[in-house]
Amino acid sequence: MGSYAEGINGSVYRVSGMKTLKKICQFPRLPFRPDRWMLFNPAIYRKACKLISQGNYDCLVTRSQYHSSHLVGLSLKKLYPDLPWIACFSDPWSNADHQAVVPFFSSWSKQREKRVLDVADRLVFPTDRMQNHFTGHQSSLDRKAMVLPHAFDPELYETVATGKSNDRESFTLRLFGSFYGTRRPDVLFSAIDQLKIEQGQSLTFEIYGPWYEAYESLSHRFPSTSVKHVKHQGQVPHIEALAKMQEADLLVLVDAPGGGKSMYLPSKLVDYIGSGQPILALCREGVVSNVVHKLGGLVAEPNDVNAVTAALKRSIGLRRGRPLSAIGLIEEYRSENVGAKFRAMIDELL
Repeated sequence: MGSYAEGINGSVYRVSGMKTLKKICQFPRLPFRPDRWMLFNPAIYRKACKLISQGNYDCLVTRSQYHSSHLVGLSLKKLYPDLPWIACFSDPWSNADHQAVVPFFSSWSKQREKRVLDVADRLVFPTDRMQNHFTGHQSSLDRKAMVLPHAFDPELYETVATGKSNDRESFTLRLFGSFYGTRRPDVLFSAIDQLKIEQGQSLTFEIYGPWYEAYESLSHRFPSTSVKHVKHQGQVPHIEALAKMQEADLLVLVDAPGGGKSMYLPSKLVDYIGSGQPILALCREGVVSNVVHKLGGLVAEPNDVNAVTAALKRSIGLRRGRPLSAIGLIEEYRSENVGAKFRAMIDELL
């Protein structure tokens, strides 16, 4: 992680829940709020209490996703009121644009969210907009809040032997992640459908992530005889994914459409930034579009097929090997820089 982490030793403890709970959590669309993993909180709480009673801990840190981790932090803070607590959030808790309201559970979860925000000693958010979503500009919350983005570790990329092709006639796009809710690949596939490829050239679009129903028609829609190939490659380990990012000509990010400006900073975007490769983001106006524009990448509306097609055409025209610009902005996401700020916050609390 960098020089700021020298001399830090840690351990990872895994908590195993009841087999019945594990089976329950495998069911899709469970109505629990904030999330299904709250079923494991009693076991996690007991393990944490045991560790704290046996060790010499200076600070408690909880991080979401998943938000249920903060409920464990809330219980631990009640038992150990003098133990400083930092609660870190990556996505909205209540009022998320992809989450349905569930009677009782949603209102109970919102009450717990408010309690966590009030009790935690420090609050960390990845963007200003995310902070505003949680705190509502309440001065009592804003005073203890801090914006720290997700980070990439350059050493993970430096250990990768890149096999990037110098073939000027082929163009490889890669997307890493999953589709769910209103985040769908349909517009992207339609844009590739209508994209005209110059004679003698070819385009390959590879998707790395969980299976999605729209992938069933890919072999028929983009046959092997076509100059445009779209393939679902399954899931790969994180280090392998970083290597494949470095080998791509263009990295594609698809964000969910919606109203208003987006507050999200996907960790996948930060992984893309670490690779140094060109980025195309299909997203509405907001955090992602601002970051990608500053990096010299391309942005298109996620529901506009023609705009996505035009962005793909421009990406191919700019060709591969075009590094990200705004080096100063990239530095902000390096793990040693983000980590140093987080460490300074901990030191301030102690």
